[in-house]
Amino acid sequence: MRLTIKYIILISALFIKVNAFAQETLTNLVSNPELKKLLENGIKFQINNSKVSYELPFIDDFAKSNGYPDTEKWVDNKVFINNSYPYEPVSVGVATFDPLDETGALYLNASTTTFGADTLTSRPINLYYPGNNTIFLSFFYQPGGYGDIPEVEDKLYVDYYSPDSLKWFPVWNVSYNNSDSSLTEYYYYNSITKITKDIEKPAVKNFKSVILPVNDDQYLKSNFQFRFRNLASLANTGNTPLVTGSSDQWHIDFVRLDTARTINDTIVNDLCFVKPLGSLLNNYESLPWTHFSRANAYEMDDSITIVYANRSNIKRNTGNREFEIEDIWGGTGIYYFTGVTGDNIAPFTTEIYKAKTNYIFPYNPSNDSALFEIRSYLVTDTFKIRSQYRWNDTLRYLQKFYNYYAYDDGTAESGYDLSGDGTENGMVAMRFKSYKKDTLRGIQIYFNQSLNDVSNKYFKLIVWNEINEKPGNIIYIEENIKPIYEDSLNKFTNYIFDIDLVLENNFYIGWQKVYATSLNIGFDVNRNNSDKLFKNFSGSWDQSDKEGTVMIRPMFGKDIPTSINQPTITEKIDFSLYPNPAKNNLNIEIDSDYLYEIRYSIFDMHGRVYNDQLFTHSEIDISGLPSGIYFIRINKPNGQSGTKKFVVIR
Repeated sequence: MRLTIKYIILISALFIKVNAFAQETLTNLVSNPELKKLLENGIKFQINNSKVSYELPFIDDFAKSNGYPDTEKWVDNKVFINNSYPYEPVSVGVATFDPLDETGALYLNASTTTFGADTLTSRPINLYYPGNNTIFLSFFYQPGGYGDIPEVEDKLYVDYYSPDSLKWFPVWNVSYNNSDSSLTEYYYYNSITKITKDIEKPAVKNFKSVILPVNDDQYLKSNFQFRFRNLASLANTGNTPLVTGSSDQWHIDFVRLDTARTINDTIVNDLCFVKPLGSLLNNYESLPWTHFSRANAYEMDDSITIVYANRSNIKRNTGNREFEIEDIWGGTGIYYFTGVTGDNIAPFTTEIYKAKTNYIFPYNPSNDSALFEIRSYLVTDTFKIRSQYRWNDTLRYLQKFYNYYAYDDGTAESGYDLSGDGTENGMVAMRFKSYKKDTLRGIQIYFNQSLNDVSNKYFKLIVWNEINEKPGNIIYIEENIKPIYEDSLNKFTNYIFDIDLVLENNFYIGWQKVYATSLNIGFDVNRNNSDKLFKNFSGSWDQSDKEGTVMIRPMFGKDIPTSINQPTITEKIDFSLYPNPAKNNLNIEIDSDYLYEIRYSIFDMHGRVYNDQLFTHSEIDISGLPSGIYFIRINKPNGQSGTKKFVVIR
């Protein structure tokens, strides 16, 4: 709708009634959109029914899989494998325990009193070592992290399984007391209670190490198992149920069960990545590809930043730090380079390394979208060749250029809104800068699902110009907008404008509430852009005090949604695949004497990875993929790779 001058004056002069209780709030999610997305795309946890016991050592740092646990090691799928919620993990990837099940929904037995929630159960393991007193299970845990702190009654347990009695026995648990910021660990095997005080920022402090003996004869069997489980509870919040959901979180990292250990063997002898890769843009996660040629000089970072740590008690040499940038949809192939080699890193030290690169994304004005994959891997002093692949030594990041500007990474860990008496008519605005004079076609907003359906509660969608580095005059307003909750697919809702609104330089997009009811906008806690977020309770704009990013995006260009061009991809490895189109199986023919040293990955047009593993057979099972267009990339140990497109038809 077009906005008259009279209406602008009325809006600008609106007195918003508010009291001291009006505030910004962050809320927990009532579903896990990442798991829902995996299920929607046909990705399921395949239970490992192997009758062969797993042989020691049993080690999982949760860097291999994403979403669900590694089926080679675990027999259930309740926990969430992720990089979003932990604070400074031991290595990339953790297992998160919360009140949400394997589908991303609240457990059916969820209540305000404690209930059994997630479990993570190992495969049967061969522990037939009669009389051995050197077998220990170790792991690291963290309460809360970037998520919600458990209440004192919300415990994390470790249980052992006795094959002879067919029973599980608890051997350890921990609880967190928010009132005095203490962790209480209880060791069942010798009835020793250990209390750990952690006053400063208890929810986001270092991971705690635990080591437990496995020396009772009833456990030293050929099909021993262990498991983690948590007790959770939903907050009793009266009329504000949005704080329930993905709460009471515990994060587990670097689980290790092995022989020839002692009670003091808690050091991880590893040099590993501890933080995912990020955008190569200085300010944005993504920007419109049609704007890139003008944004390049301001936005393109001259370095790729990696963060890794020496978790051992000796000095380690980082060896080679290798980097690759692949043009997924273009014809420019893969750009390789090596960072400075041979640096020594002190024990228990984390290092931030910036690898200078001269790479410039190859802009093609005939395309309206582009996709690049950035990869980094370490070739350390212990593992000299890449064929000895270790999951926490490799990082990947998809650099997307579609039709929008985005500060967020596309994943919500929390919800954002204005709450309290008088927040009806409250406004929220996010600053953006367009590097090209272009037509703003609409706005994307990510709404979290909520326990109370508020899809019939209207709000106003607004665009402001900038005055004195804050939202200024309203230049567009759309009334009677309803929230659409699509996060079961992890989607943004597109609101398309009915006018041509041409913008350049700084502007603001956001909303004005009509009701006090929460809209529950997605909030990315891993990207902090609070300096660009503003709130307005009573007629004046103030900068947000919430660290993170509200998930709202401006869309530019001719068509919404943007069409995706897919030029022919230059091949570095010659291989063939058939049938194409395929249904349940895909056959790969490649000229190599060492097929089992070659990795393959399957991903879709949006960069979502469906499979990533070593070849075990030239015929690949794709029966779990829904109909659509996919790509398969082959990677040799020497770094060569090739990509081909195939179609799945059901």
